[in-house]
Amino acid sequence: MKNFFCYFTVLTALCALFCGCNRTPRLAGLVDASGTLTHEGNPVEGASIMFAPAPGSSADNRAASAKTDASGRFTLMTLVPGDGAFPGTYRVMVNKTEAAGGGAIESTGDAPTRFSDDRTRIDYLPQKYRNPETSGIEITIPPKGTKTIEINLEGEIDTTPQDIRRNTRR
Repeated sequence: MKNFFCYFTVLTALCALFCGCNRTPRLAGLVDASGTLTHEGNPVEGASIMFAPAPGSSADNRAASAKTDASGRFTLMTLVPGDGAFPGTYRVMVNKTEAAGGGAIESTGDAPTRFSDDRTRIDYLPQKYRNPETSGIEITIPPKGTKTIEINLEGEIDTTPQDIRRNTRR
C-alpha cells in the first residue's frame, strides 16, 4: 500500500508539471480586444493590423497586432495569439500587400551568381493606412476590454506594382 501512495504521488506531480508547462502566461493588465475590418463596407481578409500606443499613453503600454480572417474578424495579441491588449488609446495602421521579384539570377559560364533587387509590392488597401501617423484611426480600448472594434477603411486602391527599392510606382 505504501508503494501505491508513492507511485500515486509521483504520478500526480508529473501530471501537474507537464500540464502546467504548456500554458503561456498572460501579461498582467491585458484585456480581450477584437473586432472587424472592412474596406468600403466589405470584409478584408489577410490584412495586418498594428495598434501603436498613442503619444501620452502609459509607459507600460505596448503595441498589439492582429491578422484578419475571411470575414474580416481579428483578435489582438501583444505576445502570443489572442492574449489581448493593454487598455489605452492607440493609433492604428492597416496593411495588406503582396511582394514579388528579387532573388538569384542564373549565371552562365564562370560568372558568379547575381541577385536581382528588382522587387515590387502591390498594396491592396489605400496607402494612407500603412502608417499610424497618417491613417487617422485612433481607438481606445477600455479597462474591461472590447469585442466591438469596428475599423472601416475608405478610399480607392492603387494596385500598380511599386518598386520596393525606390518606393515608386512602375
